[in-house]
Amino acid sequence: MALTLLIVSTVSALAEEPPQAKAAFQSYIATLESRLGAQNSSHEGFLWIDQDPQRRESVHKGEIQVQQIHAPQVDGGTIEDWIGGAFLPNATLEQVLKVDQDYTNYAKYYAPEIVQARLISHLGNHFQVFYRLKKHKVVTVVLDTTHDIDFLPLSNDRYFVRSHSTSVREVHNAGEPDEKVLPEGEGMGFLWAMNSYWRVQQRDGGVYIECEVVTLARAIPYGLGAFLRPTIESFASESLANTLKAKQSAVLASR
Repeated sequence: MALTLLIVSTVSALAEEPPQAKAAFQSYIATLESRLGAQNSSHEGFLWIDQDPQRRESVHKGEIQVQQIHAPQVDGGTIEDWIGGAFLPNATLEQVLKVDQDYTNYAKYYAPEIVQARLISHLGNHFQVFYRLKKHKVVTVVLDTTHDIDFLPLSNDRYFVRSHSTSVREVHNAGEPDEKVLPEGEGMGFLWAMNSYWRVQQRDGGVYIECEVVTLARAIPYGLGAFLRPTIESFASESLANTLKAKQSAVLASR
């Protein structure tokens, strides 16, 4: 009980985003997006799912596959990189795209993590979107976030989606009369930045979907890594798996 209280009090403490952590995140993203650009140009190596025959077979049978990708330690922050994939039997690319761009219904598709969703602007294949997110693991955090999202059609059977968070702000007492949205970089530091990358391909009688999510958050306090690391990793893994399952359900319901 004492250890639980220590962990809660520690992660609830304020943690302002240090500039060196933001710079390290941007450097990591630049390297990642260079790799993704090469992957998007590859006919055979487009999907992470295809890199392992057992993984592809598992996904094709209906299982969700999620894996952590090693990210470097950074000064003042924590970068998490996770990738996952799923298969939607009998689905079409058009059905998945329709759900992907139906931002007004994201709070229904991806509840309870997305509490509110709103399309801010749309021009061609570029979208700007607002989400209010509710994340809970040890403590509950509500975040107001905005994202620049680009859909990149690659061929008749596949497309790529790149999403960059442009603003992440913690919300204190969400939904209450004294609700307050904090300035960027202030608060508990549960999330400072979040980029996601979707690859979608139609083949084998359905559609493969996979998503890579990269986040920046506060550094794990010294001495608590052994206790907090499993919590952080289980949350990231479960969150990505639930997102993939939710998209499966949304596409199925939209037919």
